[in-house]
Amino acid sequence: MNRLRIGLIGPGAIGETHARAIRALDDTVLSAIAGGTPEQIAACQNGEDVPAFATTEAMLANAGIDAVVVCTPSGAHHDVALAAIEAGRHVLVEKPLCVDPAEAASLVRAAERSQLTCGVVSQRRLEPQHQAIKTLLDTGRLGQPRLIEAAIHWYRSDAYYAEKPWRSEAEHGGGSLFNQGVHNLDLMLWLFGAVDSVQGKTATLGHTHAVEDTTAALLSFASGTLGVIVTSTALPPGRPAVLRLFTDRGSCELANDSIVRWDFADVAEPPSAAGVGSAASDPKAIGIEGHVAQWRDFVQAVRERRPPASTFRDGFEAARLVDAIYRSAAEGRAVGPNEISAEAIHAS
Repeated sequence: MNRLRIGLIGPGAIGETHARAIRALDDTVLSAIAGGTPEQIAACQNGEDVPAFATTEAMLANAGIDAVVVCTPSGAHHDVALAAIEAGRHVLVEKPLCVDPAEAASLVRAAERSQLTCGVVSQRRLEPQHQAIKTLLDTGRLGQPRLIEAAIHWYRSDAYYAEKPWRSEAEHGGGSLFNQGVHNLDLMLWLFGAVDSVQGKTATLGHTHAVEDTTAALLSFASGTLGVIVTSTALPPGRPAVLRLFTDRGSCELANDSIVRWDFADVAEPPSAAGVGSAASDPKAIGIEGHVAQWRDFVQAVRERRPPASTFRDGFEAARLVDAIYRSAAEGRAVGPNEISAEAIHAS
């Protein structure tokens, strides 16, 4: 079977991660690169003769590619993803889908009209412990959900923000909730369902930039259960991300990729992922295995003509939940995610 030919938009740190993941699979091949500096392009090429283009438009017009992966700064995802869809290419967007929920809604509409395979990177959904817990919750074996907690007590130095200025810019989702916490927020939505309202607080505690580096939020789920998420990049030395789930039958706790507590007496503890590094103090420590799993699912989705593990609509829901938390913090009131871009997502 022919390999899926991938065009990479936006070489850089995460672009290089995707290039390595694409190279690790027999079903994918990096066939073009758009944008970036000569050094960034060379890092993604890894000594191979991969054509490089100055712009996304040039790549879409001239490269032999089936799909693209969008690795530009978060606030610049919309236009290049939309151009790729309009050019008839399947699209995988690095998280978050968009910083602006209205732009995310625009991509949802374009993707669903196109019938192309369009997904957003949420590789933590594909880890075996999360897959098993999702199945156990959906089948009722863990009981009735009552509470879910996520804690991202991480640290990023001033040098991290200075290296890539967009990391400290609100318009590019540089805050701890959007840039670091969105994976766990996505897991919360995936496991416990839609959120009706949020109450959030934000602060900048450990850095000099204007964007928040610490957020705490209370989530009220449509099911009646509650959730709490805390994210920070101002807590040295940084600890592995924690996820805790409580039901009427027991509870469990996960630290990064491992189940560290399992209190469901009549249900066997699921296997944990192997070797997923923690980004508690170093974003490069996570390796490529999660992205390899994401690409493996994406290729299968293209070939089977099914939705990928995380769709553009999933990305939209995460983006507007983050926006609702930020709006709640700014306005000092509870905010419903449905207040944000509700009309846009249903427009046709």
